[in-house]
Formats: sequence, structure tokens, C-alpha cells
Amino acid sequence: MKYIFGRFDTLSDAIIAIVMTILVLEVKAPTSADQLPEFVKSVSLFLISFILLINIWYRRAKIQHQTVPTKLESLFLDIFAHGLLSLFPLAIKMLVSYDTVWVSVLFYGLLNVSVITALNLIPIIELKESSRETSMNTLLYHFYRRRLLATIVLNLLIILAAYFLHSWGAYLYLVLPLVDFYASYRRDKRLDAFLAEGDVPSVLAQKFGLDRHKLRQTD
Repeated sequence: MKYIFGRFDTLSDAIIAIVMTILVLEVKAPTSADQLPEFVKSVSLFLISFILLINIWYRRAKIQHQTVPTKLESLFLDIFAHGLLSLFPLAIKMLVSYDTVWVSVLFYGLLNVSVITALNLIPIIELKESSRETSMNTLLYHFYRRRLLATIVLNLLIILAAYFLHSWGAYLYLVLPLVDFYASYRRDKRLDAFLAEGDVPSVLAQKFGLDRHKLRQTD
């Protein structure tokens, strides 16, 4: 399975690169001043999708690094997530041209939350059986479960808000990836400081959002 997961990592990068290419090819160059508003809308939606895809890639890369998936269920979830991810160009087309705006906004949001949810389930599946073996695995298992629930709730709240904002609703989908990037940046800065001090429990606490006092008790 390790070989298969390694090969799928390569395929994953290729899929994301292809999806990004298709997204930018969907942006039609304007031929007159009258088409500029539609052009600006298309470019802005492409940038939103680009940021969402980068966030998905980043989240998946961290999951692969932190848990090292080995189970067949994890592979199926990964494949499912990439299948949904391939629908992003279709979702953008709907945002630009579909008559009923709220339908396209909901489709775009549900597509994003479905991909993120599938990826966030992978570490939970990987740690489920081993969560009873060590205190560390138990803490990590519960951390990933809490993060999954928080991500779903926040995404659904943003989708609900986007529904009421109609054509402007798609821009709300920028909130979570930007917050996620900022939080990861702050966490990585603290990690560097703790690593310099040799404080391993604090490093793990910052990396996974765990209680450093409980981690010290597991040493």
C-alpha cells in the first residue's frame, strides 16, 4: 500500500495542476469595455478557487506527513476527494452563467466542504484502531475528530451566509482558507521557537493543538 499511496501522491499533484489550468482557461479575455465586468467576475472567481485548491493541497500534504496513511479506506477517501475536486471548473462555470444564483453558490460551497471533509476523515480512520494503544494516539485521534467537526460546522455556517448573499456569497468562501493559512503560519512560528528551546511537549502541543500538560504526562 505504501507504493500505491506514493504513486497517488504524484497523481494528486497532477490532478490539482490540471484543474488549476482548466480554471484559468475558462476565463475569457474581454474584447470590449462592455465585457470588463464579466471578465473581472471570472478572474475573481478563479482566484477564489485557486486559493481554495491551494488550501486543499496544503491540508492534504500536512495530513499525509503527520499520519502516513496505510489503510485502503484512506485511499478510497483520497480518490473520492480528488474526484470531487475535479468538478471545481464546472462549479465555476455555474457561478458565472447559471440563472439561479443560490443553486450555484450552494453547489460550490458543498463541493468544497465535501472535499475537505473527505480529507479530514483520513487521519481519523488511520488512528482509530491505534488510539487505544498509547495516550499520544488517543490525544491525536480526538484532536482530528474535533477539527473535523469544527471544519464542517464553520463551512456550513459560511454556506448558509453565502446563500443569503446570492452572487456575493462565493466570496465568503475565502474566509476559511485565509484563516487556516494564518493559523498555520502562527503555529509554525511558535514551533520554531519551541524547537530552538528543545521543548518537545510544547512542539507537539502547538503542532496538533493539544494540551502540553497531558503530553508531559505521556513521556
